[in-house]
Amino acid sequence: MSIDISNIAQENHHYAIHLATVQNVIGYKNGSFVLLDASFGEKPFEVVDFWRNLSLATEILLKASLLKHHIPFFRRRAHGEYGERVTADTNPWLQKTLEEMQIIYIAEINTGTISTALRSAESELFPKIPIDPERTALISKMFYIIIRTRRNRNSHFFFPNQARIDFSEVEMLFLPLLNLLEELYSTPPLHHHSENTILK
Repeated sequence: MSIDISNIAQENHHYAIHLATVQNVIGYKNGSFVLLDASFGEKPFEVVDFWRNLSLATEILLKASLLKHHIPFFRRRAHGEYGERVTADTNPWLQKTLEEMQIIYIAEINTGTISTALRSAESELFPKIPIDPERTALISKMFYIIIRTRRNRNSHFFFPNQARIDFSEVEMLFLPLLNLLEELYSTPPLHHHSENTILK
């Protein structure tokens, strides 16, 4: 049995939207993320879930953007020769990438960390896309803030001081980042770009 991941970029884009909006604090309307509920006051565990989901949504959306723009940020994981085989039958670029990396099983795909994905974006994607460099630099800055303050703390352990929602942080950090990443994802793929076109 083989798993076809031809549409993996689109599927991860949908998953990122799900993660960002699942608790109805943030919504997704007409291609933009918006604040819905400024009175979220659930149990501490659910608040930490919110921060974790939101942080993971930004990571997944960045990785979906890399895949859509044909940046192979993932690597081959050793000792992953088990389970379902993987193909990308209707995605020639991805199929070729899997073959070049000698990835046969889906368990061999190592998608790495947010830091490795961000480095791939900074070196291979941001310099080539028609988006103002100041905006792509802002993506990096926001990610580094999240990595230091939210991402790792909420993903691996429960800290009570993380169990409250700071809506100014949502509005000033996460919403702008999500919308910049959505713009990145929605930009026509690299292989269709015309040169010297800048979106501001």
